[in-house]
Amino acid sequence: MEYVMKLRARWGKLTAILYGSYARGDFNLWSDVDVILITEHFRGREFITRCVELIDTPPRLEPICWTPEEARKAMKKPWRIEALRTSIILIDDHGLARPWMQWVTV
Repeated sequence: MEYVMKLRARWGKLTAILYGSYARGDFNLWSDVDVILITEHFRGREFITRCVELIDTPPRLEPICWTPEEARKAMKKPWRIEALRTSIILIDDHGLARPWMQWVTV
């Protein structure tokens, strides 16, 4: 959570969603930490540039970096919806995650 707050201070509005084994609570020594990062800061930046900006990412953190528009489109895919069923919203400045969570828990 400390790193997510650091990104929020750097980029401004941020939605961060933890998913995968850490969110489910069934992680092990070899598990990575899956997180979706959604920010307007990524708008107009190529994917590789987004990754370079995360050079200070803690070990084993595996971020997916989207703009709000990319997130809205991606969350329509069934396998993403399934991944969100056990996710944890860390920050939702964009107000995107809460509606998705209500939808996937139905």
